[in-house]
Amino acid sequence: MAKKGGAEGNSKKAAGQARKAEAASKKVAAADAEREALESSKWDKGAKSNAKKEAEAEKKAEAARKKAEREALLAEEEKNTPGRSAPKNSKAAVKKTRGLDLSQLDDHGGGLSALNASGIDNALDALSLTSKSDATKIDRHPERRFKAAYAAFEERRLGEMESDGTGAGLRLNQKKEKIKKEFERSPENPFNQVNARYDTSKEELAQLKDQERSKIESRLASK
Repeated sequence: MAKKGGAEGNSKKAAGQARKAEAASKKVAAADAEREALESSKWDKGAKSNAKKEAEAEKKAEAARKKAEREALLAEEEKNTPGRSAPKNSKAAVKKTRGLDLSQLDDHGGGLSALNASGIDNALDALSLTSKSDATKIDRHPERRFKAAYAAFEERRLGEMESDGTGAGLRLNQKKEKIKKEFERSPENPFNQVNARYDTSKEELAQLKDQERSKIESRLASK
């Protein structure tokens, strides 16, 4: 009987030790899982932080590249267009909130002094009608100005979308696609302005200028 009791005791002891070993193993596994989860979380945060920094750096580099490209294109345009040295802020001299008195500027028999020339663009158009020199511009090479005009338009609109929130939720390529569609219809697009083929004759240019002049005069007179 003593031997039987001793065997049972040893069996219970072995079972208890096995349970303890299993519990210890589970604790180790749980600790390992917790450590891995913590490391994974730290890695995710680091990756997101790095991704954000990389995106910001990429955005700054893109802006710098566009600025340099625009300046180079503008310099090339200036070189290819002798005599063009209009100040950048020439429009600022015209008041936007009231009409422009054309009575002292009219070289066309006084018929244009009643034009409504309120607004910067309208005032400049009106001045082009009353100027002694023919200020109606016909662009023979709009493609030369296209890249610079688009780069400036894109940079400005990206800034506006950032400040007014219209670009919220859009990726950079989505914003650029939207801006591209806007530029296709924009009057800032050289191809939406008055242009002529490079081989257009003087007579054809004169006709185009007269047509554009008539359109401006009609638009201002109807306001």
